[in-house]
Amino acid sequence: MKRLLIVLGSKSDLPFLADAKRLFQKSHIEYEIKIISAHRNIRKIVEVFDLNSLGGKKIAVVLAIAHSVANLPAIIAGYLKSSPIHVIGVGNVKNDSDVIESLLSVISIPAGVPLLNSGVGKVGLHNAALACIKILQTEKASKTGALRK
Repeated sequence: MKRLLIVLGSKSDLPFLADAKRLFQKSHIEYEIKIISAHRNIRKIVEVFDLNSLGGKKIAVVLAIAHSVANLPAIIAGYLKSSPIHVIGVGNVKNDSDVIESLLSVISIPAGVPLLNSGVGKVGLHNAALACIKILQTEKASKTGALRK
C-alpha cells in the first residue's frame, strides 16, 4: 500500500500530531515522520524528496506542517510539482497572532505548484488527516477495482 510521509518543521510540532496519528492508526494508514527545517536545512529537503528515493518508499501523500510564515509545505510542493505525489500543507498556529501568517504561508502559492490546504491549527490538521486517509483509501480502492460499479 502507498504510504504517507509527515514532515514537520520542528521537533516542537510533534505534540500537535496526536489527533492525526490516532486517525491514521484507526484507519490502518502507514506513515513515517521526518523533521526538516526549510530555513535551516534546505539540503535535507532535496535529499529526502529525491523522486528516486521516494519512489522506492511508495509515498503517495506528504503532509507538511510548519509554524507561522514557515514555507516548508510550499517548498515541498514546488519540489514535487511534476510528481504524482499529493502535498497537503497545514499551518501550526502557536497563538492568535499566528493565524493569518500560518494561513497565508500555505495558500500563497504561485500557479503551477499544487499544494492542498485544509486550514490551520488543530481543525486544519484534523481535516488534512482525513484528506490523507481518503486519498490513500481511494487509491487502494481504485487498484482493487472497488470503485467500479
